[in-house]
Amino acid sequence: MKRTLWKKKIGKPSKKCKLKHQSKQKISVLQRKLWVLCREIIRKKYGNTCYTCGRTGLSGANWHTGHLWAKASLGAYLKYDLRVLRPQCYNCNINQGGRGADFYRRMFIIEGQEYMEKLVKDRQVSVKAYSHYEILLEKYQKILNDIQTRT
Repeated sequence: MKRTLWKKKIGKPSKKCKLKHQSKQKISVLQRKLWVLCREIIRKKYGNTCYTCGRTGLSGANWHTGHLWAKASLGAYLKYDLRVLRPQCYNCNINQGGRGADFYRRMFIIEGQEYMEKLVKDRQVSVKAYSHYEILLEKYQKILNDIQTRT
């Protein structure tokens, strides 16, 4: 005996929405673009001296941009924030794990207690990553253009 399944058609098939769909680029593409801008801005702003050990003449693969706190521990709000980024040598950033205590101490001395308290408070801020990154991308492109026109 042969069995067949019958499908019931209920109503008409749905029509596609006529609104145009805005395509979004992947968040990883945005993050790469943001990181390139962050590195350029930090290098132009602070020069080629390691923030933690003071080594001068950083260049090429020895010239990193380090975070005050580990990048993995930061939320979307601070991950690409220029306030927590400084130039570092390869040894400090990679081999010594960013030298967070020295980084924090130096930043506390240079920037002050209020600045550091604001950063600590901002670690708790939660934002939607994609839209925040789009805003930062525009903002950082303007900052970089301003820096380049001044020089």
